[in-house]
Amino acid sequence: MVGSLMHRHFSCLKVITLLIMCTSFLWSMMSLTITKPVGWQALPEKIYKDQNDPRLYQAIKLDNGMQVILVSDKNATKSLAALALPVGSLDDPNSQLGLAHYLEHLVLMGSKRYPKVDDFSEFLQKHGGRHNASTASYRTAFYLEVENDALSPAVDRLADAIAAPLLDRVIADHELNAVNAELTMARSCDAMRMAQVSAETLNPLHPSARFSGGNTETLRNKPYSNLQQERLLFYHRYYSSNLMVSVIYGNQPISKLAEIACISFGRIANRHAIVPPITVPVVTPEQQGIIIHYVPAKPCKILKIEYRIDNNSALFRSKTDEYIAYLIINRSKNTLSDWLKKQGLVESIDAGSDPMVDRNGGVFCISIELTNKGLAERDLVISAVYSYLKLIRNQGVRESYFNEIAHVLDIDFRYPSIIRDMDYIEWLVDNMLRVPIKDSLNSLYVADKYDPHAIELRLNSMIPNNARIWIISPDEPYDKVAYFLNAQYQVDRITAKQFRYWGNLAKNILLSLPTLNPYIPNDFTLNKSDLPRMMKPEMVLDEQTLRALYMHSIHFPNEPRADITISLRNKIGDASVKEHVMFLLMDYIAGIALDHLVYQASIGGIVFYTTYNCGLTINASGFTQFLPALLTRLINIYIDFEINEKYLVQAKAWYLGQLNSAETVKAFEQAMQPIQSLSSIPCADISERRALLDQITIIDIKNYRTQLIKGAAPELLVVGNMTAMQVQVMSQNIRAQLKSAGMLWWHGQNVVLNHKQLANIQYKGSSTDSALGAVYIPVGYDEVEGMACSQLLSHIIQPWFYDQLRTKEQLGYAVFAYPASIGNQWGIGFLLQSNSQSPSYLYKRYLDFYRKADKLLESLKESDFKQYKLALINKLKQRPQNLSEEASRFSNDFDRGNFKFNTRDNLIKQINALSSDNFITFYHKAVMQPQGMALLSQVLGSHTQGYYAAPKGWITYKNVSALQHTLSFKVCPS
Repeated sequence: MVGSLMHRHFSCLKVITLLIMCTSFLWSMMSLTITKPVGWQALPEKIYKDQNDPRLYQAIKLDNGMQVILVSDKNATKSLAALALPVGSLDDPNSQLGLAHYLEHLVLMGSKRYPKVDDFSEFLQKHGGRHNASTASYRTAFYLEVENDALSPAVDRLADAIAAPLLDRVIADHELNAVNAELTMARSCDAMRMAQVSAETLNPLHPSARFSGGNTETLRNKPYSNLQQERLLFYHRYYSSNLMVSVIYGNQPISKLAEIACISFGRIANRHAIVPPITVPVVTPEQQGIIIHYVPAKPCKILKIEYRIDNNSALFRSKTDEYIAYLIINRSKNTLSDWLKKQGLVESIDAGSDPMVDRNGGVFCISIELTNKGLAERDLVISAVYSYLKLIRNQGVRESYFNEIAHVLDIDFRYPSIIRDMDYIEWLVDNMLRVPIKDSLNSLYVADKYDPHAIELRLNSMIPNNARIWIISPDEPYDKVAYFLNAQYQVDRITAKQFRYWGNLAKNILLSLPTLNPYIPNDFTLNKSDLPRMMKPEMVLDEQTLRALYMHSIHFPNEPRADITISLRNKIGDASVKEHVMFLLMDYIAGIALDHLVYQASIGGIVFYTTYNCGLTINASGFTQFLPALLTRLINIYIDFEINEKYLVQAKAWYLGQLNSAETVKAFEQAMQPIQSLSSIPCADISERRALLDQITIIDIKNYRTQLIKGAAPELLVVGNMTAMQVQVMSQNIRAQLKSAGMLWWHGQNVVLNHKQLANIQYKGSSTDSALGAVYIPVGYDEVEGMACSQLLSHIIQPWFYDQLRTKEQLGYAVFAYPASIGNQWGIGFLLQSNSQSPSYLYKRYLDFYRKADKLLESLKESDFKQYKLALINKLKQRPQNLSEEASRFSNDFDRGNFKFNTRDNLIKQINALSSDNFITFYHKAVMQPQGMALLSQVLGSHTQGYYAAPKGWITYKNVSALQHTLSFKVCPS
């Protein structure tokens, strides 16, 4: 997919010393020398991997027919497992729509060997792990991560859930409410709403044209269909090992991983199942050549041009759709993206495809975020798209473009930047259902079959007559409401008059094809550190107006990448809310000026971003060949980009859209907003920020930029493939570029909680659901003490909270207990979104849970307490999985001026020293008898019967700003 060109993921560690090479060789011999494998056989296909990848991969087939990829990685920070079957919502019986999704929930709720509903989650929580599952149209997947020593029992629990689920009738009836709540929550999610609108506008004979999530209406007993019988029938029909694929990833040898696969996944029955093919097309001419007007849940302005395509998964080596998408999103001078942005018509353009979403077909989509002007001139935007597609069709099918794509993908494969977690394992097991097992790792990255004919055929099909054009905005006309998701939409046929109008507009649009990218690296030279080995960044430049800290990578010394953070902190940025708003407007306009450079850099493996953190922060990370030069260009543009009335109007419209969108988020997200905002100084609610927009002028922003940059004292943090001397020279050059002369090392200020305070904030919700957030921060603990207690408490209590309020009481789908902080003081937070109960009722259930949790904590065995501590400590000790993650380990201390970089080490020591008595005391001071801040954030949904909670002695504040005015502030040390 084209996304792999833009987001560099999946990295592998290069191992070059002779000692490690020898160890790897011995490891492989030990792993693969199996005389008589019992229960499995090695598949002849060799899995393609990068030559520098030290991991061992083996594809095997269990005796029950399941194909498994085993990955032996002796440096694995944690172990992973996943299982998938090519059955999803497309296979729901018409009598019980949503059954595949419903069953995905149920199989994990008790099994023959592990009958307790929460056994799986409890076990993983004790061993630093977690799990999840997902149902797509074409497949269902289950996946987990866990500390290395617990891989075998964790996989055994997953396997038993699939092989012998209890599917208890009482639990199933309860869980149906959770499925219903999940789909109710989706009423605030435009992706889910649009999926239902899409379903209702497809060929009604195709299974994609049905409601897929399930609810209490579609999943119930009917005169002709018994839900319990259908559950069992579906399970026995499709949950068969011969359909399934799986992955087991750990630090053990291949032989041991194979043994784990045999004794666990090998127990799943082979029912010799088949999945009937889908033979009807997902669209006919009746469903093409149409415009779908859609009213979004969140205010946005989007044009989406969609084409339904045949499933071409088997042709992944030719990258036909990726080729076209690559040209569409290219931002070279006078390309489609560049032209539309310079006309002020669009914010961004994206394109991509998934060939499998309908099983026998997929989708290619061009998605364009419009400005206000672009929405008003939507016909011009559509015309420009088709003008550009015509240009590609006539002149743009070139092997030079294909070779550039192949080169970029090859670099991605040779130097990936992977976080091997549940997202990774879910992707890998999903990919096993799409491509031959030998290509599971490389199918996204290989492009060695240039097929101009296939590209031309796809381009020839991308005409308005075949399109499904979505126009998305709050003011779109509608005459239909999508089932259950309540999405308003209208479908119109594209008229001959519109076709002619677009053609006439195109006559005045002159676009250009992309130029080849000059910043794709070809020099991967490693710069050896000129300082002794360092375990943390050290100061290499300490002057009155400039500081630079540097560390050569500990974990990735053989990667030709660096991560550079430039902090231009300045007290002026925190003067008022107006300064915060001006920063966002300024940064938005800077993004327009930087668009071409940032795109070119991203294709070349360099990611830039700018953000606010007590001033302007610039981060640049990626391959070092062009990194310093591109960073210099970025800074030159940022300090001198044009700020004019056109751009300011566009920026204000964008920011207003952001504020409007923040008011229409999910109920639980809305409940989180005051809690998160309280630590931001100064904070202001949405109405205050909105009111400031009209006051801000071009002169204001120009003056603000000058003061912000020139009044800052630059601080740099560099991790990776540079030398100390290079960092010193680069830092001094950057200071000269910026002309910064600040002499104050500003690191902001914190909210301080120093007494008992019971606070309440309440809002009307923007959706049908209600939510309650509750945060408890005790006083009397320093930062690390509080952080240790907070993280351990949430680690232990989260599955209890989930089990009680979601699984047993069925109060909602989104249920969380989490470590919460206000300023640098820590406590515990609880959050729940409900489609059936009011905040008042939820608060009563919270109080009941607090009492039950207190008893559970008091009765917790010392051995279990130690196991929870060990799991948390092991997680904190895990080595980073890529350079960016390694650098991020130091960013929090860097931001606060703690150049000892010892917060993580101190946290580990504090957790290790924590006694159960002190831990329970923290819970009592936080929750049972609050001795600090207790904050309720309540959202009352439009369909909820009931009231806000009104506990005695609590003060209700108009907004979070009013609450913050009652608190103290403390300047952070420099």
